[in-house]
Amino acid sequence: MADVIHAWHPDVPLVQEVLHAQFEHHAYPSHTHDSWTVLLVDQGTVTYDLDRHEHQTTNSTVTLLPPQVPHDGRSATPDVPFRKRVLYLEPEWLSLSAVDAAAEAPTLFDPSVTSTVDQIHAALNDPADVLAAECGVLALRELVQPHLKSPVDIASDKPLARRLRHLLDDRLDETFTIAEAAADLSTHRSH
Repeated sequence: MADVIHAWHPDVPLVQEVLHAQFEHHAYPSHTHDSWTVLLVDQGTVTYDLDRHEHQTTNSTVTLLPPQVPHDGRSATPDVPFRKRVLYLEPEWLSLSAVDAAAEAPTLFDPSVTSTVDQIHAALNDPADVLAAECGVLALRELVQPHLKSPVDIASDKPLARRLRHLLDDRLDETFTIAEAAADLSTHRSH
């Protein structure tokens, strides 16, 4: 197996970059990102140090690495390759108050989180599924909030739902994002 890297910048709100890679012998030196990093390992096991604490991730878990926190990464077993998919999400995807909780416990064992990340990657593979990818990113935020002990306050807003329904009906033949709809409706996209 040779090292293979595919990275791109999709036109999806909150997504900075997407990376799909397989590595035979690669090890990452310690570094940081300015984004939230959502890691899904498809093959092998990855060991990494995050903020000077050792962790491990496999294909049944999602790893959430917070912005500006040093981490590295390597195969847990020398000479055994690994394959991964990574989402780099804008810093505002989660509040800064979640950074410490994510650094302390970066591994998410929830199957619904893993399934959602997998669905986001599937949507990102099809340029026509931008809205599905954006919905997935927002749904993922809601799923990880309880893990980070900082739930998002979501109020019931029936008039907003009606206005959104009218917007969807009026723009049935158009493509637009949740962020654009939120701006048109003067609300936050999580609503």
